[in-house]
Amino acid sequence: MTLSVGFIGAGGIASVHLETLDSVIDSGLKNHNEDTIDVELTAVADINESRARKAASHDAAIYTDGLELLKSESIDAVVVTVPPFAHGDYERTAAKYGIDLFVEKPVDLSIDTARETARQIEESNILAQVGYVCRYGRITERALELLDGRQIGHIDSTYWAPIPETSWWREQARSGGQIVEQSTHVYDLHRYLAGEVTDVIGIGTDQLLVDEIDFQDATSVTLNHESGAVSHISSTCSSPTFRFEVRIAAEDAYLELDYADHSLSGTVDGQAVQFETDDDWYSREFKAFMHAVTERNRTRSATSKGVDVRSDFEDAVKTLDLTLTARDAAESSLR
Repeated sequence: MTLSVGFIGAGGIASVHLETLDSVIDSGLKNHNEDTIDVELTAVADINESRARKAASHDAAIYTDGLELLKSESIDAVVVTVPPFAHGDYERTAAKYGIDLFVEKPVDLSIDTARETARQIEESNILAQVGYVCRYGRITERALELLDGRQIGHIDSTYWAPIPETSWWREQARSGGQIVEQSTHVYDLHRYLAGEVTDVIGIGTDQLLVDEIDFQDATSVTLNHESGAVSHISSTCSSPTFRFEVRIAAEDAYLELDYADHSLSGTVDGQAVQFETDDDWYSREFKAFMHAVTERNRTRSATSKGVDVRSDFEDAVKTLDLTLTARDAAESSLR
C-alpha cells in the first residue's frame, strides 16, 4: 500500500517533518515485519502560496486553503503545523472526513474548543498524534529506564529562549504566550514523568527585560502531582541563548537531562551514569506517526501492534489545560 500524506502549514516545524518525510519517500518505511511501505506527499497548503510551492516536492498539489485541501484530496493522513490561533477547523474537518492527524502543539488556545475537537476526534475514531517531541527523546527514554520503580520526589526544569522572529508569537491572543506555546514541552514532560497535576502556584514578571511582547517575559511555576512529587518550571523568553535543562531527584537517584545537547548524567544507587546521543527525536516522532497510521489502516485498531503514539489528542488537551492554568497562576501575581 501507499501512505498518502498532506500538510497544512509549511513554516519552520513543517520543514523538519517534511525532511523526515522526504527521507522516507526516498528509502521507504519499514513496518514491524520489516515490510517496506511506500509513502507519498500528496498536497501542501499554506496561506503563503510561494511557501507552499517551495515545500511541495514530489509533484504535490498546492493549496492556499487547508480546508480545501481536506475536502479535495484523497489522503490517509494530514499534518497540521499552523500557529496556535489557527487550530480547530482543520482538525475537526479531518475528523469529519476520517483522515488521521498529526498536530503540532499547542492544540488550541481555548480549552473548551480543544475539548470539543477532542470529542469529535474520538467520535470519528481517527488516529490523532500531537507533537510533544520530548516523549521521543532518547534521554527521556533513558531516564524512564533508570527511574523505573523509583518514587520521584522533585523535578526542577529551566526553559530559557530568545524571542522568535515570527510576529504572531509576540501576541498572547495569537500564540498563547511562552508558557502555552514554548514551555508547553516542559509542562508536558513533567506530566509524562511525574503524573497528573493537582495544584499550581505561579509568579511572573511584566515585560521586565523585553518589550516586544504583550505577556510575561519570565515565569516561575510550582506544580503538585498526584504521585506526591512536587516540580518547578522556570521560563523566560529574554535569554540570548537557548537552555532546556531538567533535574530529577528520585529514590536513590539524581538525574540531569540537557535537551539542548541531548545528554543525561547523574547517579543511581551510588553509581555514576552518563548518556549522550545525537538525538533524532523529530524523525523518530514523525516516523512513529506514519507507522501508526499504516498499522491502523491495515487493522483498523488503535491498539494494534506497532502503534507508538505517546501523546494523543486527548492527552495533549490535558497539557493545554495545565499550561493555561499555569499562565493564569503566573499572571495573578500582577493583579
